[in-house]
Formats: sequence, C-alpha cells, structure tokens
Amino acid sequence: MKDFRYFFCWAAVLLPTLWATAQDIPLGTWRVHASFHAIAAITADDAHVYGASANAIMIFAREDKSLSVISKLDGLHGGTITAIQADATTKQLLIAYDDGVIDILWNNTLKTLDPLRQSTITGSRRINHILVQGSLAYLSTDFGVLVLDLPRAEVKETWRDLGNTGNTLKINAAAVREDSIFLATEKGVLAGRVSSNLLDFRNWRHFDSGELNAAAKTVAIFQGSLYAALDTHGLYRYTAGSWIKESIFAGSTFQAVSATSEALLVIESGKIWRFTGTGEPTPITDVLIQQPLTLAENRGKYWIGDGLNGLLSDDTGAFQQYLPNGPAGPPASRLTYAGGVIYAVSGGYSAARQPLNRAGIINKFEQGTWSATTATLPDITDVAVDIHTSTVYAASFQGGLEVNQGGNIKVLAAGNSPLKSDGTAVKVTALAPATEGLWVANYGTSTPLHLLKPDNTWESVTAPFAAARYPIDLALDPFGYVWAVLDPEVDGGILVYDLATGGSEYITETAGSGALPNRSVLTAVTDRDGLVWTGTAAGVSYFFDPTNDASRPIFESRFLLRDDQVTSIAIDGGNRKWMGTSRGVWLFNPTGEALVHHFTTANSPLLSDNILDIEINAQTGEVFFATDKGLVSFRGDATEGTAVFQQVKIFPNPVTSAFMGTVAINGLATDAVVKITDISGKMVWQTQAQGGTASWNVQDYHGKRAATGIYLVFASTPDGSESAVGKIAVID
Repeated sequence: MKDFRYFFCWAAVLLPTLWATAQDIPLGTWRVHASFHAIAAITADDAHVYGASANAIMIFAREDKSLSVISKLDGLHGGTITAIQADATTKQLLIAYDDGVIDILWNNTLKTLDPLRQSTITGSRRINHILVQGSLAYLSTDFGVLVLDLPRAEVKETWRDLGNTGNTLKINAAAVREDSIFLATEKGVLAGRVSSNLLDFRNWRHFDSGELNAAAKTVAIFQGSLYAALDTHGLYRYTAGSWIKESIFAGSTFQAVSATSEALLVIESGKIWRFTGTGEPTPITDVLIQQPLTLAENRGKYWIGDGLNGLLSDDTGAFQQYLPNGPAGPPASRLTYAGGVIYAVSGGYSAARQPLNRAGIINKFEQGTWSATTATLPDITDVAVDIHTSTVYAASFQGGLEVNQGGNIKVLAAGNSPLKSDGTAVKVTALAPATEGLWVANYGTSTPLHLLKPDNTWESVTAPFAAARYPIDLALDPFGYVWAVLDPEVDGGILVYDLATGGSEYITETAGSGALPNRSVLTAVTDRDGLVWTGTAAGVSYFFDPTNDASRPIFESRFLLRDDQVTSIAIDGGNRKWMGTSRGVWLFNPTGEALVHHFTTANSPLLSDNILDIEINAQTGEVFFATDKGLVSFRGDATEGTAVFQQVKIFPNPVTSAFMGTVAINGLATDAVVKITDISGKMVWQTQAQGGTASWNVQDYHGKRAATGIYLVFASTPDGSESAVGKIAVID
C-alpha cells in the first residue's frame, strides 16, 4: 500500500566530479565547494566507505585508497543530507534529506524519489535514520516511517501519526529484533509486529511511562537485547519484557549508538565508548577525534565522522584523516577577493549580534585548491589583503584586528590601538583597503571608523549620530567617500564620511536625505562608473554622490527587486550586477534594467536560495556564491580588463566535438571588439568583451556549428589604438 504518490528520475553520475579539482573551468559551468570537515553520517559496503557532509558525499575506495565526491553537480536532488545507508544485497546507496527526498545511487546512476511531493504534510519532512532489513528499508522521519522496497526502489508503505491518539510523532531511529520493529521517538519507544497492520497507530505498543516518558535518541539491537538511549536519562536495555537502566551513561547526552556483533559503540557527551554489555566501557581516543558525530565498525576497523576533522579511521593502523579538498569550518558568510585568491570566512555573530564563538578559520581558494589557516582571534567577520606586502588582516567580533605579515602576527585591540570595546569586546565587523590605508569598522563604539595608515598611524572618526556607532559593512568610492552600512537591527541607513573634509551624511529612506528604498541596508558596493549600489530590504538603489537622492532601476515596469531583500551585490568585469537575495542569484546588465541570469536551486547547483555573499575572481570571472548551506561557484563570461592587452588566453583550445560549451578569450583590453574569421578571412562571429573576456559559442551568425579548421581571432580596443591576434582550432 502506498500512502503518497512519488516521482523518480534516472540521471547519469560521474565519479568523481569532473571539474572538482580543476584549476580552471569552462565558461558557464559550475563547481560545488563542499566542506567535508563535518561528517555526520557514515556507511560502508564491501568496496567503499561513504561519508556524508551537509551537501555532498565522499567515497573512499578500499582497493586503491582513492577519494571521490558526488554533489548536486552529479545529480543529488535533496536539501541537507541527514542520513545515508549502503545495502550490500542490492548494491545501492540510500541518501536521505531534510526535505523528505530520497536519492538512490546504484551502478553509477541516481534515482530520486520524492514520496511527499503531493503530500498534505505541513510540518517537517526530515528523514532522520535509515535501517535496511532484508529487501526493505525503514526510514525514520519527523512524521513517521517510510517503508522502501529496495529491489523495486519504491515506497511500499508510510506509517504516520503514530502517537497515542493518532497524533504526529517524530521518529528518530529504528531497529528490528525477531518479528518486531522498535522505534526511538520524541516520546519514548514504540514496538510493533511487522506482520501487523502498522498503518494503524493502535497496533503499536508504547513504552513511554516513567523515565521512558522522554525523547529516545536512538535504538540498537545487541546480543538479542534492545538498547534505547534517552538524553539526560541514560541507556536502557529491554529484555524478557522489561526495561533495565544500565548503571553507565546515566545523565548522558547521546550523539549516536550503534551495535556490532561484539559491542555497542556509544558517542555521548563528546566521547566515544566501546561497551560489551558487562563491565566498564572502553574509551576510543585519538588526537584527531575532536568532535565525534557518528561511528561505525567495519572489518574490525573504526570509521568515525568528526565535526571538525572529517572522516577518521584506524584502517591502516593508527588513526588518520580522509579529507577531500574543500573549505573548512561552517558555511562561509563573507567572501573577499585579492590577487587571484578568494578568501572565505564564516562570520562571527548571530542575527541577534551575539558572538558565535567560532574558531578563526580563514579559507583560501587559489589555483583550484582550498587551504585553511586559523587566526589567533575567534569569530572572523572579514578579511583584507595587502598583496604588495603579503599582509593579511582579519577582523574579529571578539578581539579586534589580527595582522599577519608572513607569519609575524600582531593583534590590534583596545590596549595598543584606537580600537574600542563596546563593553564586552572589541568588535570589528568590516574592512576596506584604500590607497590611503585600511578602513576598519569598529562596532558599538563612539569611534566606529578608523583608518590604519601605511606608516602604522591611525585616524579615527567620531560617530556624528547614534546609528553611526553600528557599522556592519564598508564601501569606498573613487571620490574619497567612505560608505558605512549601519546595522538594520539598530537604526539602519548609511553613514557617508568624507576623509578630505571630515564631513558626513546620514542616508535614510527620507526624500532629501537619500531616499533609500528601505532604511534596512544590507550591502553597498561601487561599480566601474563610480556609482554606489545599495541592496536593501526592499530592493536596489544607486547613488551618483552622497548629496543627491538615490536612483532606482526599473525592471519589468517596476522598481528592481522591490519585493526582495538584496543581501549582496558584486560587480563583474563588464560592470554587470550580480545580486543575491533569498530567491537566489540575479545577474543584470550595467544599468540594472535587463536580466541576464536568474539562478535558483531549481535550475542550478545552488545549495540554497538564501544568498549571504557574492564575490568574483576578477582574473578568471568565476563568481562565488556563499549560501547558508554552503559555497558554489559559476564561471562567468566577464573579467577585469586593463587599458592594454595582456597575454591573450583561449580556453579550451583546441575545441573538440565533445565540447558543447562556450570558448573563453581572456587577457583582452577592457571592452575590446573581437572578430573571429576563418582562415580565408571570412567573418564568422563578432562580439565585444565583458571587461577583459570575450566568449564564442563555436557557432556562426546563422547558428551553425563551426566546421573543422583553424579560426583567427582579431581583437582591438574600441578606439583601435591597441590590438591582438590569436588562433582557435576546431576539431569536429
């Protein structure tokens, strides 16, 4: 019996992801920068060990010890991964998500089931646990249990609303003993005979009295007995019809409990134990085990999912780390570009402006590879780089400003600089490099702006009004003005400071004082023409200067994105505007009046439609999107141009019949005119560069694929004063 209708699709999966480690990717293609430093689910079969991060799966091949990755680029369909389970009989890998979607990987193909697509369920659809038993898989969810027929790869039954009165009951895990299935629920344990009609809540036995009237984290079968772990209560054993509380683990908070033929493996209160059922449990420790989340024993070896160090195992003897390349730490909330490198930090404060107490991890993406360093200060909110001196500045919401010059580290705080504490800590929220030095936003103080000059002297700005004490972002324009975005959770608006005169303006939504679309300003950035673009809680505006009211672009006969919170704006080499919202990413032309792209989770590998920040590698045109669920990037067709031609690069070259994308021509002078001809001089294509990059879809003016041959590229500046020539080989 099927309680819900479902749909599925088959999609080819390439292992590993083709462009995952490439230094460069073709125009119009994506890559997912998955972090595997937190592994919350592990499973194994005869050939592989699988570890799940929030948005991707890492695969360790036992035979050659290689690592590969599958992500949304390869066809994963759900939201956040919550559970995985390999089935040795059908050779399938089940992947479950917080939105109720199920992916099934089999023979290098993916099948996706969405059994709740037509459901009336209004609450959480999260799948918490997968148990494989024979030809069936039992998926514990926040609304009940999905029973999956593995050979058919379809949902057989749905047991929902299993509470005492038929109310919805969250199921955390399941275990089968003999002819009965046991469920760990938010209120005790349920038991039912699999031969019964378990669609009927009245056919379940409830163990929810006394100390069992609490949330059961998990259940496991060991040596014929059922064990249930109840947070803050302890570990309970059900045998011979009665429950016995084990003397160990009393009052523990459980992360995971699993059973092998020889022992129970327990993760509680950040520690791992091996418990044989009698005597004292044995600890499993190693310097790499910092924040254990999940644990499995396979072939006598431990495989541990750690929250900081990823997948760990003693498979070769001593514990070692298995970690595909990717960023470390929580999802990035702010991105910075400098000198061909993308920097990513995860931020330092909550929506309530409270410190997050996160380690000061600074991720760096360079030439296709991620690396990470840890600052001495926690809660890093922003990064700035002086590429001439190789100095990295890290802003902290709990400690001030860290200056790292080639490994020589100095912390600037209240005792050795003008930076001030708000009463709890020296909070720095944003940095902005300028020709005259480094601008520093000092949150919650009477001097919210400071300029650190190259000679290590300071100039400080006193807040001219109350809201100015709370800057959260900075933008600089070509005319010497500093635009400080002020915290929308206080009074919002923008402080504009003129370094030359010491004067200031307070820009708000009031006509004559800026006329912002909304006082809640979330971001500001300066474009190639010197205009300052602002993203607000009610759309976009731009300023010619701070003394005049804002202008608002018109798109489709209405103010641009007027119903959206615009959280980030980035300017590409063609002066086009990339805009992040809670409805995905938008790319508009330079004036904001024509749409080029709108990317969402439905039509792209974006991991979430909630965009936190956008940054562009000016050299390559790769656009990075920080979302609340992780980081992805897209190779755009615009790069930063220069007045003269650089070394012109054409990629890919040669163009083979297998390549159906767009050819990039890089290193051009800004907005160069590009003509492509065949070897006889016949014009095939003409275009204009976006900044320093032009693109060709390998077609002629009639939309016909270019024939095999050599094609000449002629590029010149718009005034004809500079030119360059190149060749493209097409092999069809």
